[in-house]
Amino acid sequence: MRFTAVSAALVFAAGSAPVSAEDAPITNLQECIEAGEFDATKDYFPEKFVPDETTDYLEIEYHNSYKIVRNKFQEKSYLLYQCGSEPPADEVEGGEHHIILSVPHTGGVAVTETPQIPPPELLGRRKEIIAYIGNPKYVSSPCLDTMMDETKEVDVVFNPDDPFNSTWTASATADFVTDNPEAIIFGGPFGDKDSARVMSIAASQERTNVATFDWIGLYAALFNLEGMATRIVSDTKARYECSAANAAAMTADLQEENKPTLLWATFFTDIGWSVAECPSWDAAYNCEIAQHCGADLLERPEGVGFSQSYGGPTLYWYLTDEEFLELGKDAKYWIYPSKTFEAVFEEKKDMLSQFRSVKEGRVFDTLGQGEHSWHEQRLAEYDVVALDFCDIVGTSDPMPPFHKRRWFRNVYEEAVGYLSACDGPDEMNQPYVPAEAQCTLIGASTSTEAFSSGTTIVKSMASFLILFLGTAIILVL
Repeated sequence: MRFTAVSAALVFAAGSAPVSAEDAPITNLQECIEAGEFDATKDYFPEKFVPDETTDYLEIEYHNSYKIVRNKFQEKSYLLYQCGSEPPADEVEGGEHHIILSVPHTGGVAVTETPQIPPPELLGRRKEIIAYIGNPKYVSSPCLDTMMDETKEVDVVFNPDDPFNSTWTASATADFVTDNPEAIIFGGPFGDKDSARVMSIAASQERTNVATFDWIGLYAALFNLEGMATRIVSDTKARYECSAANAAAMTADLQEENKPTLLWATFFTDIGWSVAECPSWDAAYNCEIAQHCGADLLERPEGVGFSQSYGGPTLYWYLTDEEFLELGKDAKYWIYPSKTFEAVFEEKKDMLSQFRSVKEGRVFDTLGQGEHSWHEQRLAEYDVVALDFCDIVGTSDPMPPFHKRRWFRNVYEEAVGYLSACDGPDEMNQPYVPAEAQCTLIGASTSTEAFSSGTTIVKSMASFLILFLGTAIILVL
């Protein structure tokens, strides 16, 4: 966790003085319109969030004094109107919208899944989190942990004596809503989407890493922080594209059979080995990152393995030990996306000792920042995760400063990592500033700090293509 003067400026830049009928705002308001000053002809949301073209399930439609956020995965819409105005009668009477809410929202939020924690923290709205519904041991955010355990600012809705009692959890959640009638509960993509105060998040159902991260736009719309969210999304995507361009340059002359091979696999007790499946580059985040870094990700061969269903339409495939040995023994690298590698190795030492990745000490798990951070904070750092992957397979930036892996830990050489402790009340009130991928475009002298806008990255990409392809490019900006 880091806080800088720049990030503070981003938070407070979203606010402005109360709006009069004579002047339209130049940024989205952080307060209500003064009584009698509402003007229906003014655009009260000059800063708008536009999802990426790969984002399938999030849509935000803007009007002068209200906006409609649509979760297309769950077919739910939420009408958010500027505080101090009135929601449009035709939208209200139609009954289309699951929630009708004035913004910026100040009634607090409850999170039900750990990936829902980083977006409000990135936007400097950690203090709006007033409850965590679930087992708190899975929370990695140091400041949210402190707010749950020490300052007691965040309620924990969880029964440690009966953790799987859904009836108890539903009753306790209802009690929370009774006590906090203005609060919003962030639901998951398959949870209760119909309760009165539930706003569902379907980020995990998106195809691409950029689209998954794009759901910060929903949180931003709730707090009128679209301008800040747009900057965060743009800068992160630019760094991500930088590492992709470098990897493409470094592997451009390699034949397909000469690309670095990587095994992505986990063992599930009493079931079997789960390995990658990539019918398309965007089938899963690991498929996308492998293509991003110019690597060959080993997949389950057609007709091999067995499947299981867990109540939904999706089939999950697994390999036996014998099938897994045949698939993965010659892979140069192995990413084991869990915390159980050492225990599994002890159980299956004779088999796993035959793997090239094991013999050469190139096995990596996901404990680089602690036991549970992989499922929480790394979603806010997908650019760093990608560069970690590129570093493993040898396609990261070849020029100093060299990237130091953050998320993937070599199980033979590196200790389990951890997130820095929360630095008291000051940090609790400030935005979470994630680690950033330090990427310098091959052939360019400009460092990653320059990739802060779409214009800069396009110019830099053009220079890169001219250098490596010798192609004349006419760039119109």
